[in-house]
Amino acid sequence: MMHRWYFLLVCYLLLFLFPLQSASLSEETVYLTWQKSPSTTMTIQWISPTERKETIIYYRERKKEKNWEEARGIAHPFPKMEQYLLHSVQLEGLLPSTQYSFKLGLESPENQFLTAPATLSKEIQFVVGGDLYHDDSETLIKTCSEAASKNPLFALLGGDIAYAVTSRFFAFEDTERWLEWIKIWHETMITPEGNRIPTLSAIGNHDLVKQYQQTPEQAKVFSALFPMPGAQIYNVLDFNDFLSIWILDSGHAHPISGDQSKWLKNTLQNRAQVSHKIAIYHVPAYPSVRSFNNEISKAIRQFWVPLFEQFGIQTVFENHDHTYKRTYCLLKNRIDPRGVLYIGDGCWGISRARKLPLLKRFYIEKHSSLRHFILVTLFPEAQLIQCIHEGQVVDQCLKKNPPNES
Repeated sequence: MMHRWYFLLVCYLLLFLFPLQSASLSEETVYLTWQKSPSTTMTIQWISPTERKETIIYYRERKKEKNWEEARGIAHPFPKMEQYLLHSVQLEGLLPSTQYSFKLGLESPENQFLTAPATLSKEIQFVVGGDLYHDDSETLIKTCSEAASKNPLFALLGGDIAYAVTSRFFAFEDTERWLEWIKIWHETMITPEGNRIPTLSAIGNHDLVKQYQQTPEQAKVFSALFPMPGAQIYNVLDFNDFLSIWILDSGHAHPISGDQSKWLKNTLQNRAQVSHKIAIYHVPAYPSVRSFNNEISKAIRQFWVPLFEQFGIQTVFENHDHTYKRTYCLLKNRIDPRGVLYIGDGCWGISRARKLPLLKRFYIEKHSSLRHFILVTLFPEAQLIQCIHEGQVVDQCLKKNPPNES
């Protein structure tokens, strides 16, 4: 690992002395996320050199040849790279299940996106994965291209996005690597219909300075790139009453216990009527490679898993271990068809997945040592979950919603 530290130090010094500039930087870094209702809003973000201060989006419904509407947003210095600005415009009052075109300027290239439906009258698909820019760009590009080809409505990421932080002991963050990841995401995460794919992300240990037991202050870059309502990094996003996604912090910028667990219980209690309940975070409660009794996994099983079971979370996406795993449905740490399904384990951009233990653990039904992403298809009463490797379905299961959830 020492040679990488020398390389990163040299890169950091060069960037400090000769900051990169690109006339087309804003066009190379456009990406989408959500902070409010996915049916009626869209947050558009991009990065530009500091002299390009204007933060305006021009947008309109794609199928209607009407005048462009204008929406203004905010810009602030990109954390730790003040030669750049991070721009953010939140479009509101959009129509559900509608394709929109947008531009950063009237003479700029045209982009497009699709809003989420208001109801689950027909199935929707999204992709899931974690541990993305771990290795070379070619590996990341390959998985992104495969995922985009499935025409997902959005991408749900489980942390370790750009691997900008490689050590727990040094307060160094390779912010240029974040920029590289955004450019690759911009270039590849477009559906066959031409829609840019919105991104939601949980935080991982390689996404903030010092990695574990830190505060939001150490995660400024991550928080700026993936904004959510409120000061905390964990949150829940509601797709009206048919889907809620809990995006949790597995002990990186917030403790697992305490405020986060109390918030998790309250938000779960308030969503009893939601049909599909999903959670995602980085470090697994039920790891496929690491010790079952590591401190973080034990804490998640103590503080979160009982809440998942009590309030009807159906599926949990975990990451961090760089393999594929699917557990049995688990209830009180036992195999039970009424229980929660845990799927992971973070292998989106891993060129060489970790080796699996010789003995398969009691809670694991299926595991493989391979790069993959997960494709989820939501039906009104079930979730079809498929593991995709090299364009092929290598594992799948159908998780049915329990009867009489209300």
